[in-house]
Amino acid sequence: MRRLLAAALIVLSQPATAQGIAVPFAPPTDRALVYRIEQHRPVEGATRRFSAIRDLKFERADQGYILQATLRAIDSDAPAAGAEPYRAALTPLIGVVLRFRLDGQGRIVGLDNVDAAWGAVQAGIDAMLATFAPDTPRHKAAANVQALFASLSPDGRLALLAGEVQPIFLFAGSTVEGGEGRGLRTVAGSPLGRPVPVEGTLRVVGQPADALDLEEKLAGAGVQVDIHYRLSRTSGLVETQQRSLAVGTLALTESRTLMPAN
Repeated sequence: MRRLLAAALIVLSQPATAQGIAVPFAPPTDRALVYRIEQHRPVEGATRRFSAIRDLKFERADQGYILQATLRAIDSDAPAAGAEPYRAALTPLIGVVLRFRLDGQGRIVGLDNVDAAWGAVQAGIDAMLATFAPDTPRHKAAANVQALFASLSPDGRLALLAGEVQPIFLFAGSTVEGGEGRGLRTVAGSPLGRPVPVEGTLRVVGQPADALDLEEKLAGAGVQVDIHYRLSRTSGLVETQQRSLAVGTLALTESRTLMPAN
């Protein structure tokens, strides 16, 4: 679950000749959206799939927006050792409506129904603990999640609950540089290994109609990260994200897709 806490990217350098491209923040308020995340990573010597589907809806609120996000379903083909921590972390959130408050620049600044949402999550964990015997993987995984949740501050709870939708707003209300792009520093490695510092660049690699294609390449001690983004120049939202992470001989791939609901 700790991997859900977003790491801030730090600008290292910005070429003097780079031309800034303004990114708006104007999410659609006239339609429902679906956000799909699918990840493939090694578990017990085989590549296993982990997926999650969320329903999203934006509405205007004061000078910003409310994002209503609901986890609809999760799935995994991993054996119990790999799947149970994932299921224990996310099952209590299925069907729970989270009303994130965003400012006019696309920053998540609060959760309007935090008490009700957190109460529903806690009830879900309690139900899992009561359902499964103490010596089962599911009970142990649920107990670990309960302990993690109990250790979080209010800011930590918000970061945890917002972690999987945060990448949608990665560039909203900001500027991206053309030309050689910009230098970045962050940490990477989890969930394949211990997080280590990585550095690299983010640059624009294409400008199709009403969109920007961005490429991020980062590297550190034994770690390589490649990310490709398709960014809407109308809404400022990341519509697709393709990530590959290599830690030594281990590899992870992840795709995120934001699209109108059927």
